Amino acid sequence: MSLSALEKKRFLPQVLLRSDWAPPLLAAMLLLGMTGCALFSSAKRQGAGEAESLESALSGMIPLPFEDGMANDANREMAALDEASRIAAADLTHFTESGDPLLRSGLVMALSVRVGDKLEVQPMRVQVMDQGVILLPMIGTVVCDGLTLTQLKSVLEDRYGAFYRSPEISLSFLYEEGGVSPWGRVLVQGRVMREGWVNIPATRDLSVSSAIQMSGGYNTSAKKSDIAVHRRQADGTTQRIPVDLERVGKRGEIERDISLRPGDVIYVPESKY
Repeated sequence: MSLSALEKKRFLPQVLLRSDWAPPLLAAMLLLGMTGCALFSSAKRQGAGEAESLESALSGMIPLPFEDGMANDANREMAALDEASRIAAADLTHFTESGDPLLRSGLVMALSVRVGDKLEVQPMRVQVMDQGVILLPMIGTVVCDGLTLTQLKSVLEDRYGAFYRSPEISLSFLYEEGGVSPWGRVLVQGRVMREGWVNIPATRDLSVSSAIQMSGGYNTSAKKSDIAVHRRQADGTTQRIPVDLERVGKRGEIERDISLRPGDVIYVPESKY
């Protein structure tokens, strides 16, 4: 039998007033109320715990944008400079105190010998071999490692003087692209397309921007305003020279684009924003 809405309204208060039904119903209602509160409280605590756990996890995953980034840049720069300084120190031994190149393995020269109006030894390409020697017509092997061009020319005048009277020796460096540069090299590292060594040309006027261009240009996020040139000093210390190529490009301040020396290390940092 179904009850109408009006009958239900009249029936429910009567049920609650009956002495034998009231205690069980009230107990059930009280139990449901306590269970609901407990569930709500538990859900609230669980939600707070999850939020706290998520926050903790994110804080561990996301590095501080400036401190960690700056530390990584500094560490990378220092590691690069340590290695570069070790190699650059060896490179600097290939020059006299006045900056003249010393002959060493891999260097190439152009040589000819003239006596009066006659060319006795035709112009030829001569490369210093691994043993620090060269091989020439008539006089054979000549040790030249560690000599300057002027010193080697004097040695050749004596050696060829055994065959000719007053021989005139023509001797000069012959630089070949991709070979060893007698005028030294610089190291370019950081945010460039190709990190590595760049040879100094015969004109000895290699600038910071030219070295970067020869390294393939800037890589993404390069910070052009904070480039550093690290130059080794005679006492073994390293001088850091800041170079702002941003101002060179925008304001035409070309004096900031300094000429490089053998063993210089150019570091192009990464922009953080």
